[in-house]
Amino acid sequence: MANSLKGQSSIRPSKIWPGYSKLMFSGKKISIKKNLDQITAKKYQQAIIKAGLKAGVAPMPNTAPAGQKTTSIPAITGIAAATIAAAGSTMDNRPPPSTAHIDTSAYTMSEAGITLDETSLADEPAIDISALSMDKVGIIIDETPPAQAAEIDVSTISMQETGVDLMEYETPVEADYDLSEFSMAEAGEILVEHTATAPVTIDTSNLELK
Repeated sequence: MANSLKGQSSIRPSKIWPGYSKLMFSGKKISIKKNLDQITAKKYQQAIIKAGLKAGVAPMPNTAPAGQKTTSIPAITGIAAATIAAAGSTMDNRPPPSTAHIDTSAYTMSEAGITLDETSLADEPAIDISALSMDKVGIIIDETPPAQAAEIDVSTISMQETGVDLMEYETPVEADYDLSEFSMAEAGEILVEHTATAPVTIDTSNLELK
């Protein structure tokens, strides 16, 4: 696999990968790191791209004996004819989008300062202010007469000392109950004298069941 990318160089490759600088610009595809997991391989790839070079992640070839299962491990591979792009170069090689065809025949351009909104202004309201006048600052405009002082007669009111009960309670008349006819029975005694009810005699001789 090869993810072809270019970038502007701001890092010297000789400081990051000593001994690989000449190989990177030899025009040949070289392998920088092998036996890496996917995450580590991606980190190396991003570092090479930040240095302004093209780099890709490629799976390692299967060199295990026949019948033995192996896991494909990606490697960081330099792309052939690696170059460093000049400052200001356009990295995107995609063709520019086609020109949009917009019909502007119904539009015109007016001169600067021309009012394009032709909305008519609202009629000025006719407000009669002939009865209004402007007074000086500080003049009290409200002519409402002040409220008259309330005349409250307090001649019959007095102030007692703290703790004095102002309520005038009336002592209720003692009840005079005649209990001479009452007596106290012993516990468990039935106080109600029930009258025995005579059994009811019902004549059913004239009734029959159908």
